[in-house]
Amino acid sequence: MDEIVYRLNAEVSAAIDCTQCGACCKQLIVNITPSDADRMSTHLQLSTPQFKDKFVEEGSSGMMIMNTIPCHFLAGNKCSAYEARFTECREFPDLHKPNFRSRLFATLIHYAMCPIIYNVVEELKEETGFTPKSPDGNLIEASHENIDTPD
Repeated sequence: MDEIVYRLNAEVSAAIDCTQCGACCKQLIVNITPSDADRMSTHLQLSTPQFKDKFVEEGSSGMMIMNTIPCHFLAGNKCSAYEARFTECREFPDLHKPNFRSRLFATLIHYAMCPIIYNVVEELKEETGFTPKSPDGNLIEASHENIDTPD
């Protein structure tokens, strides 16, 4: 499965410029690692404590997240700090990572938001025969008549 997803992700990502979208920046909570905080602090010419005071909320477990949605660094549909962006931002939508099946639920949560995820999932459904079709090739619509139920 991973090899198919890698290939589809490469094809779809080549056709969609994710820096033009910004949907993830408008909707997602971003986790921030200590190295992310240091990198962004340097980029913004702030000390790390200044950066954290201004942009970060710290959870009870010590995990850091951005303190607003949409992201502070979103300008139009683009990241104004793209070169210093956080690790989660660099890696999203995570379709290049191994064990796709273990992340399927998280991927589907973002299906309607991210055009790359949407297109990869649709192509994946087509390639794997996931979408049921009738003998004439048309999609089968879900209805109670199409569902076999035990007597």
